[in-house]
Amino acid sequence: MLLRSLMLAAMLALALAAPAHAGDRQSPADLDSVLEQMMTPQAWLGGRVTEADVELLFAYLKASLVAASQGRELPVPDQLSRRAEAIGRDLQTHGMLTGLLLLHALEARARQIIRDSQPDTPPIDRP
Repeated sequence: MLLRSLMLAAMLALALAAPAHAGDRQSPADLDSVLEQMMTPQAWLGGRVTEADVELLFAYLKASLVAASQGRELPVPDQLSRRAEAIGRDLQTHGMLTGLLLLHALEARARQIIRDSQPDTPPIDRP
């Protein structure tokens, strides 16, 4: 699991480095496209949450509902807790990297706005 997180972080770091290296050549549309891809449910859940995880969760919810109807409380199974923690760590990493990419896009747009608002004449050097 740690290896997958490190690979994801490395891939996204490369994705962030490419626009930074490109400088002015990176268009806002390109950044929007990358952001849109990272915000899809597939990007957030794909490879993290499996059908077995869904089955485990709903089995617990069903058993918990039956137990509640009988006035009992059902403890959360260890396997479900472990999976929830692992998925949470992966989502935390993905969220952090998505946030960094969003900040990069905002910075690029702010820089472009500043460049566009500057007069066409070169600035005057003042002593």
